[in-house]
Amino acid sequence: MEIVKKHDSGGLVWKRIKLTTTRKANAKKRLLRVWQNEAVLRACSEPPPSKNSGGSTDVAGDKDSSNS
Repeated sequence: MEIVKKHDSGGLVWKRIKLTTTRKANAKKRLLRVWQNEAVLRACSEPPPSKNSGGSTDVAGDKDSSNS
């Protein structure tokens, strides 16, 4: 391990460790989870009335007209 930053004040010492295949795979999984969570939060925070409700009624209207 290589010491990157040393605090003489007695605080935390940060170290750089080698990126093994296992650590790399775990980091990818963690990133995917974070991205998914952020996407869900973004989708929940968007105001749905104009675009989402209008699009769903158009689709329902198209289905009804094609069935009859």
